[in-house]
Amino acid sequence: MSKFYIDTPFDNLLVFDINKTKIEKITFLDSRVGEAAQGLLKQFVIEVFDKKDLSVFDYSLLDFDRDKKSFKLYEFLISTRAGETYSYSESAQKVFGFKKYARAVAKMLNANPFIFFVPCHRIVAKNGTGGYAYGVELKIKILKWEDGLNLCEGEE
Repeated sequence: MSKFYIDTPFDNLLVFDINKTKIEKITFLDSRVGEAAQGLLKQFVIEVFDKKDLSVFDYSLLDFDRDKKSFKLYEFLISTRAGETYSYSESAQKVFGFKKYARAVAKMLNANPFIFFVPCHRIVAKNGTGGYAYGVELKIKILKWEDGLNLCEGEE
């Protein structure tokens, strides 16, 4: 497996773990790991940052486990647009048909192997920002970058 990094507008680096031609994992880090991203990967990521639009990313590069329940949630998140936010219970209702699956949604988001590109930062608590595997401060930076800091009010 190879690691490639690229700078982001969020004072962090995105690190891509790539096995042959598929991205197996994406993480945020504070330091450079592996080699600087080049070629198509760099081109796709820069285009995402320039356009503030995740839909320009080539999602066929991600090595999804389509048999997991979380894949349905990830598909939903990929279909959302910058500026859209949903509460945990709203997303549970939309994806699984039950608001009471909100905690399961939170667990799936915490295990998201494709951070940022499967935009789990767009799921927020009804009473505020909610959690984020890489810290709430980073989540808020990303939401502001997307011009979508429309946090829900009420319960989580």
